[in-house]
Amino acid sequence: MSDAAAGPGAIVRAAREARGLTRQHIADSLNLGQRVIEDIETENWARLPTPAFTRGYLRAYAKLLDIDPDDVSSAFEAALARGEVRRADVSPLQRKQGRGVADVAQKHPGAVLTSAVGAVICAVLIVLWTVWPTSKGSVAAPPVAAVADPIVPKPLTVAPVAAEPAKESDQTNNVVAPVAVVATASVPAASAAPAAPSAKPLPARLSSDAPGVRRISASGDDRLTFSFTQDCWVEIKDAQGASLYSDLSKGGDTLELVGRAPFHILLGNAPAATLEFNNERVALSPHTRNNVGTLVLGQ
Repeated sequence: MSDAAAGPGAIVRAAREARGLTRQHIADSLNLGQRVIEDIETENWARLPTPAFTRGYLRAYAKLLDIDPDDVSSAFEAALARGEVRRADVSPLQRKQGRGVADVAQKHPGAVLTSAVGAVICAVLIVLWTVWPTSKGSVAAPPVAAVADPIVPKPLTVAPVAAEPAKESDQTNNVVAPVAVVATASVPAASAAPAAPSAKPLPARLSSDAPGVRRISASGDDRLTFSFTQDCWVEIKDAQGASLYSDLSKGGDTLELVGRAPFHILLGNAPAATLEFNNERVALSPHTRNNVGTLVLGQ
């Protein structure tokens, strides 16, 4: 089979074997698992990440073997057009986490079983703890009534006194004092009512964002601007690891996101992307390995 008709996996495998290298050599040099190298060479696309990541792996593999990355990319695009490459259902980070759990379960089945039994016992204890006090719930009821009784009569008994003893205020201060207490107590109640709605509306900036700008958090004005020359997978998380954005951007696209920093950013094909943070250009090459870029902005 000619190189033009060969798949990308066959091209890199032939180049590797011609140089007398093993898959382990390639895996160590690219900081990838040997299984990933095997899947690339056998073109087992179903076990590899999304095409954006796989494209980056292939280009890094080709550069390592000193062959033209464009030839390998063209072969991969042809396989993609024929429908041989299926987009992965999960991101590489999720795939890695899933493999980690599976490895632990396989290597330490006893520990996993013990943990499961412990979790069941804890769940039973929590249920018993929450259900048991309900049979004695009548003991807690009297304090609620006792607290409510002295609160209700106060405004009812003071109101009539405020109407008549006003003329005797010069002779005694005992009658005026309760009226003052009622007046001061009623002011917070009246002013508290209109204060509640002020916390509900969203900030005005949400409606002032320019068209085409996507907000990824409810507050914050930090701005990320991406431009792409090729397909690139983009993942953005907040400081707690919660996902703010994840999607595949096409070559020629421009992506502008607004939210609150810090942003944890992962780019599946970093050489195909340019990035600005708050209108300042960010160099991606220092944060890129095997065409995958990982960086944190706004800390």
